[in-house]
Amino acid sequence: MTKRNVEALFDGYDADPVAALTDALRIVLERADDTWPDLVRAAGFSETRAAALLLAEPVALDELAAELNELRTLPDT
Repeated sequence: MTKRNVEALFDGYDADPVAALTDALRIVLERADDTWPDLVRAAGFSETRAAALLLAEPVALDELAAELNELRTLPDT
């Protein structure tokens, strides 16, 4: 992700964190048409983390946003 992509992530995060993270994961995973559930499954997260993300648990969403901000990619799973 570029700095501009990260800025876009955080510009929309407060209003709709799942939509903002969907856009970010589409870039990171190079899967422009995938839905949120498809992206979460494709990312290779643990079952526990994937379930938390699919339930839109705030802590899980915040952690993913922070990781994308810091790493500009997905962490090794």
